[in-house]
Amino acid sequence: MAEKTTVAFRVAEDVKAEWEDAAEGPEYNSLSHLIRLSVQKEIASEGRQTAAEDGQPATEASGEVLDSLTRLERTVGEMHDELEAIGREDRDEELYDLEQVLLEILPTAPSGLQEPDEAQIENDAATAEDLSARIGARTSDVSDALERLATNSAQVRDATHRTTDEAYYWRVE
Repeated sequence: MAEKTTVAFRVAEDVKAEWEDAAEGPEYNSLSHLIRLSVQKEIASEGRQTAAEDGQPATEASGEVLDSLTRLERTVGEMHDELEAIGREDRDEELYDLEQVLLEILPTAPSGLQEPDEAQIENDAATAEDLSARIGARTSDVSDALERLATNSAQVRDATHRTTDEAYYWRVE
């Protein structure tokens, strides 16, 4: 068995009383046991420093980790924003290219066809589904491109078929 030695130190009476009260708990055998466990715990958590302002344990390492995580989170956020912007640019370019193709293949109707009847719509216009099948593109992409053309271009008109509730598109000359 290892040889034991005595370590003595002085503390204020009120501190000793506080320690003795704490040592009365079921987890400690004596005041000496409380002190030994406390010292071992402190040694095990080496690197901790006590903050002077609030007396709470703090570590330089945890502060550095928190700073690193904050910078990493900010960087990831910036990268996410940039990727979204690139995605929007790519999508806009794809739609522009698709719009150019659609302008070439859209049925042409006389410029006087403003409010067509059902028969004129069926004869002089096409749906996004018809056009997407013709060029091998996704119907949703064709529909988006046609809506943009109808909204932003005087060349493309649209009407909704009253019976089928489908949107039909045509190009005016």
